[in-house]
Amino acid sequence: MGTTSDHSEEMNILAYNNLSLCKADYFETCWCKLNRSEVTTCSYLLRHVASSSNLTHFCVYHNIRKIIECFNSTSIFSKSSYSASNMYIYFTILLFIVGIIGNGLSIIVLFAKTLRCLSIYRNLIILCALNIFYLLAISSRHINIYNQDLRNISPNVCRWHTFIVAFTGHLCSWQLVSTSIQRVHASLSLQLHRTASWIQIFAILFLCIVLPLLVFDGQLVFKYGFLSKRHMCDESSIFKIKQFQRALDTPITTQSELLRNVTTRYYSTVFRTPNSKPYFCGVCTLWNILDTFIYAIIPFLLILISSIIIIIKIWQRRRLTITIGGVHQINPRFISIQDKLSILLILINCLFLIMTGPFNTHLIIQSTLKYFFSKPCSMKMNTQLNEYLRILQNLYHALSFMFYCLIGNKFRQAAYTMCQRCYWKFIQFLCRYKQTQASFLSCYITRGQLKSRAASESLSNTANHKRLSDFLPMTLMGKQSSFLGISNERANEESDAFL
Repeated sequence: MGTTSDHSEEMNILAYNNLSLCKADYFETCWCKLNRSEVTTCSYLLRHVASSSNLTHFCVYHNIRKIIECFNSTSIFSKSSYSASNMYIYFTILLFIVGIIGNGLSIIVLFAKTLRCLSIYRNLIILCALNIFYLLAISSRHINIYNQDLRNISPNVCRWHTFIVAFTGHLCSWQLVSTSIQRVHASLSLQLHRTASWIQIFAILFLCIVLPLLVFDGQLVFKYGFLSKRHMCDESSIFKIKQFQRALDTPITTQSELLRNVTTRYYSTVFRTPNSKPYFCGVCTLWNILDTFIYAIIPFLLILISSIIIIIKIWQRRRLTITIGGVHQINPRFISIQDKLSILLILINCLFLIMTGPFNTHLIIQSTLKYFFSKPCSMKMNTQLNEYLRILQNLYHALSFMFYCLIGNKFRQAAYTMCQRCYWKFIQFLCRYKQTQASFLSCYITRGQLKSRAASESLSNTANHKRLSDFLPMTLMGKQSSFLGISNERANEESDAFL
């Protein structure tokens, strides 16, 4: 992009303060001391014009050209071989919608009186809430104003998004581990108390899970420990994207004094940039291995051990019940409830292992081969396989309501009872609405009838009044004429008598 005159204009920047111009390309100018090649200072020529950018164009202010240049967003944040396909993005958005509805319904059902009194269901409430946050984090990666990968927009956004996804994913897996360990403790102790308090559950969650994971995942944001010197968000971007990321760090608006009477140019073609060498992200590879251990392998082992202990305890208890004829010191119904809860948790653990295991196994094999041999498999085939396995892992977080209905008899009964209750309330609401509508119509009809009767009565009264008004003058006229006739006859008789 840009003409040769513009390029020569950049190169003809005069030296100042005993510094000579070492480099001047489209993105930055670098100054060094005279007769030396070491760079002393670099200034970036681009600043992001926030109010001029939209979904199709990304606008920057060029410090040398003194103009606003708007480029097609796809020419800057172009999709590389590492970018997600449209199929994966659409599936992620669909799973987010299904997961919000399913986990929300699961939380509502688990808060029923028959379920919330047990510790395992209280822990599942927390797990469903964490599933919602995890699905929100992974879906927000592909929803932004540039319609591109969120981690390519800014290094700070990349760090925070990586931290949120890793932290919520770790919380989901370790919350299931905590639930399994509590179930093992309940199976071994056989204490008669039915549940722990919410304060105790949240204290275990915060002290044993949240704080250690915050310390481990916090290095993604604050650059300490393993990521103190190098960060994956700094390495993963090519040269062109890095410069525009720096432009995003210092945004200006069109209302700024710097941009008064500045012209704006729009470009649809891709501009020329320095060829970037293929990079090897060693930090990314090591972090993928560590993340797989924290998210999957260690929880897998702990959940597997807990499930084996629970199965052995159930088998011993039932064998003791058969041989001795029942455990007399403990209520048999309570033992049956504990066994059902343990079986429910074992099935949930098996689903977690089956649906999240393939992706994490493939990820750690791929990272190990790439780190030690630097010869990964075919990029296209590898990306597609990663997407399919990641979708399978996200299905575990989204379809919790269906899983609980299939494997949990008590959950299924509570959900059926709640649906039945909602159905009858809806029927009652419809009946009340129809009754009020019918009463309103009946009142309207009676009022209309009364109005019609009053109108007919008023019409009949006016007709009667009219008849009376017509009859009275006629009768008065008749009386008047008869009276006048009698008076004339009397006058004639009196005149004859006088004569």
